[in-house]
Amino acid sequence: MEEPFLPRDEELVPSKTTWQKGQLTVELKILSLLAAPMAIVTIAEYLLPVISVIVAGHNGELQLSGVALATSFTNVSGFSILYGLVGALETLCGQAFGAKRYEIIGTYTYSAIASNIPICFLISILWIYIEKLLVSLGQDPDISRVAGSYAFWLIPGLFGQAIVIPLTRYLQTQALVLPLLYTAVATLLFHVPVCWTMVSVFGLGSNGAALAISVSFWFYALILACYVRFSTSCEKTRGLISEDFVSCVKQFFQYGIPSAAMVCLEWWLFELLVLWSGLLPNPKLETSVLSICTRVSNNLGAGNPQVARLSVFSGLCLWLVESIFFTTLLFTCKNIIGCAFSNSKEVVDYVADLAPLLCLSFILDGFTAILNGVARGSGWQHIGAWNNVVAYYLIGAPVGVYLAFYRHFNGKGLWSGVVVGSAVQAIVLSIVISSMNWKEQAEKARKRILSSEKGLS
Repeated sequence: MEEPFLPRDEELVPSKTTWQKGQLTVELKILSLLAAPMAIVTIAEYLLPVISVIVAGHNGELQLSGVALATSFTNVSGFSILYGLVGALETLCGQAFGAKRYEIIGTYTYSAIASNIPICFLISILWIYIEKLLVSLGQDPDISRVAGSYAFWLIPGLFGQAIVIPLTRYLQTQALVLPLLYTAVATLLFHVPVCWTMVSVFGLGSNGAALAISVSFWFYALILACYVRFSTSCEKTRGLISEDFVSCVKQFFQYGIPSAAMVCLEWWLFELLVLWSGLLPNPKLETSVLSICTRVSNNLGAGNPQVARLSVFSGLCLWLVESIFFTTLLFTCKNIIGCAFSNSKEVVDYVADLAPLLCLSFILDGFTAILNGVARGSGWQHIGAWNNVVAYYLIGAPVGVYLAFYRHFNGKGLWSGVVVGSAVQAIVLSIVISSMNWKEQAEKARKRILSSEKGLS
């Protein structure tokens, strides 16, 4: 049996010698070649629902509020769960590829898809009753009606994402980023005319915008599936080891559940802002504005944490450059961001007023994205999950609720709580990463791969 690859100590932690040899420069080049295409992929994926929100927003404040509320609720109850669970592949496929155990990567991916499908059926049942649930939670009935209808037509897209997300991680862990770039951009270009046709030509309104997302997600899934099936680049890794399928499913949930907790706990707080904003005075305005801020923050701060584990130092350098550029751009354009989502001057002015907090949030999100990538790549998602509980729910959320409802800062108060939570998360992750024993982490990865091989024999 071929010995799994074990990184040498000097490859794990840059020493003074490697710094002098320009190792950081080399690592920056490698990371940039991976991160730049994936940044475009991430933006293209996020723009799919954003375009639908923009189209719906120009049909009136009620449509914008309803779609924003539906987007938040479906993210909280559905898409975030899928994204979180598939974080297990970043550990399993990533370390298997590094150890040159190519034959099991496809099995891990197919087990993730098979595990996602029944979960989607359960989520779909919840989405069918979203309108009633939102009303029972105190949301405006008119906004809830639009949200419920929008969520219903997103159900097909949920199943499409159950295929897209694992295939994306499958390609990412093999550094096949250019195919992802081409397919993501193609899907975005496909989505724009489809969305316009559904909304304007067929007159389906916000329901057409949701249906367009579902169609585009399946278009994306089809392209990725065809590439994986027929590309020679995936020849070694696309196979299925049927006798080990059940054990791969078990491993998927072993790492997927804490990964989902880690991702969802952070994601949920951002989306809960929109739900809470519906309980503030003038709910249509507050919901509209905070939904715009959430979308913008997500788009700019998404980054590419999957490759951050290649080099923490290089990732942080790229984060610094990216933060300076996009924060400057965001603050400069603060008076026109809201115009993309709404024709209401009140909404546009409120978004501009929240821009400084949004910039600070973006800086912190980019920093924690890098460190969270290290956590998932190293297989200690449970630490990240507990950190999110403390940072966001024991500290950030109470601060936000207090400022919004008791100090009457409304949307600003809620978003301030997010900033506080992000700051706490960044501090804790920094302490953990700085004290990490990289040799010990490499040994754990080695044992993990060896245990997988025992299951194959």
